[in-house]
Amino acid sequence: MKKVEIDNIIGKFKNENIKMEGITELGEGAWHKVYRVERKNEDDLVLRVRKKIAYGEIQAFKDIDLITEYESAKAYYLQANQCMDSISPSFYEYYMDDSLVFNIESYMGGEKTFKSLELSEAFEVGEKIGNFLKIMHGKNPDLNGYGNLEWNGERLEGELQQEVSQIWQMDNDFYIRILNKLKDTNLSYNRDKVGNMILKLIEDRRKCPQKISLVNQDVTPENLIFNIDNLSIIDPYPRLDFDMKYAGFFVFCYNFLLPAYSNTDRYKKHSYNQYSNILTRIAEGFIEGYIEGNDYFYKNLLDEYILWILLEAYEHYEVLNEDVLNSKVRQQMGDEEMIKNRLALCLKELENAASDNAFPYLNYKME
Repeated sequence: MKKVEIDNIIGKFKNENIKMEGITELGEGAWHKVYRVERKNEDDLVLRVRKKIAYGEIQAFKDIDLITEYESAKAYYLQANQCMDSISPSFYEYYMDDSLVFNIESYMGGEKTFKSLELSEAFEVGEKIGNFLKIMHGKNPDLNGYGNLEWNGERLEGELQQEVSQIWQMDNDFYIRILNKLKDTNLSYNRDKVGNMILKLIEDRRKCPQKISLVNQDVTPENLIFNIDNLSIIDPYPRLDFDMKYAGFFVFCYNFLLPAYSNTDRYKKHSYNQYSNILTRIAEGFIEGYIEGNDYFYKNLLDEYILWILLEAYEHYEVLNEDVLNSKVRQQMGDEEMIKNRLALCLKELENAASDNAFPYLNYKME
C-alpha cells in the first residue's frame, strides 16, 4: 500500500496508537486487500480495504449495500461473542466515501493454516466449530425476517417478513421444483432412485420445521483461524435461515464443495483437493460437535447435505444453459468443461446417497 493511501486511511480512522511502519500486507481476497495494523500498547488490528476491481470488473456499490454488508458482519460478531467468548473480533468499525471504503477489526491471529493440521487436530477443530455453531444456531437472533439481510435505514432485517411456517413450506417446495426440473433434462443419472430419495426426504422434512437462526454463508478455511486452543471465526457472510440446513452446509462445504472447486481460479491457490482428508476430518469433527450424539439430528444433518448437493447440481445445470459464461462465473466455477465435470460429480454423489451403504457418512461412527 502506498504511503499516501496509508496516511489517508489512518487519518480517517483517527487512532494515535497506530505504528505507521507497522502496517503489513496479509493477503488479498476477492473483494478486499487485507493488512495487519500494529498498535502501541494495544492489540493489533486487521484492515480490509475494498478493491475497486473484482473478478476483472470495476465494482460500483451503492451505499445501502455497503452498509448492509458491514452492519451484517458487526451483528454476527456481536452474537458470536455472546455465544462463545472472543471467538470473533470484539472491535469493528468501517468507513466509506466515494474514493475509499474499508473496515477495521480486532486481529485474531492466523499463523496456522488448515493444511498444517494433523488429522487428530482437524477433528478437534471441527468439533469446536460444531459446538459453537450449535450454540449460535440455538440463539434467537435480534433480527426479524428471513433471507438475505437488508439495512432499512435504521436496522438490519431479513428480506422476507412472513410466517415461519409458510417460509418453511416454501423452502421445501423449492427443492421439489428443482428436482422436477432436473428430471426433465437429458442428464445421465438414476432419476428414479434419486427422485424417490428426495421425495421421501422432503416428506419427512416438512414434518420437522427448523428454527430461523443467524447463519454464516462463508465458512471456508480462509475465514477460520485454526488455533486448537482459541478457534476464531472472521469475515462472515450472514443471513437469516434455518439452523440444521446450515449445519448441513458446513459438512457439504468441507466434504464436497471445496475439493470439487479446487481447480478454479478462485480456489486453486488453496490446493483443497490435495488436503481433502483434512477437510473431511474437520467435517467429521463438526458432525460430532454439532449433533452431540443425537441420531435424529444426525439423519437431519445428512438430509440437508443431500439437498445442498441437489442445489449445486441444479445451479451447475442452469449455468451451462446460459449463452455466455461471464468472467466472474469462470473465475468462481471454471470453464465449461470444469462445470460439466463438477455437475457429473454432484449427480454421482446423489446416486451414492440413494444407494445402500454408499453414502460417505453412513458408516461414520461417533468417537
